[in-house]
Amino acid sequence: MTSPPLKEIEESIYDVLNRIRRKPGLYIGDAKLTRLDSFIAGYLAGLAKGGLTFRREAPDFHRYHDWIARRLGYTESTSGWYMMICGRCSGEHEAFDRFYGLLDEFRASGSKTPANLALQ
Repeated sequence: MTSPPLKEIEESIYDVLNRIRRKPGLYIGDAKLTRLDSFIAGYLAGLAKGGLTFRREAPDFHRYHDWIARRLGYTESTSGWYMMICGRCSGEHEAFDRFYGLLDEFRASGSKTPANLALQ
């Protein structure tokens, strides 16, 4: 037996992330990547529990793991975007800011990594 399809809500994951970016204290307290990762996981779980999902928007945020792996020079994405970004930063606040910089790149690229993208 398969689960019924989830109903899309009006906002996308990017809408939520943009609100958090502008006022992190309102949503997650301190601008730390750990808190953002936990918020996203909880928000997604809450939506699914209610039979809901975010409105689809390109690029698909689920592809962010693989994009981050390629962008940051990892050989695989199994650790997830959170761990990969933290692994390249000296602290939580730096990782939070780096997440958003990388997210901007991801969205601008349409989730495709150009061949000449410099690895950092």
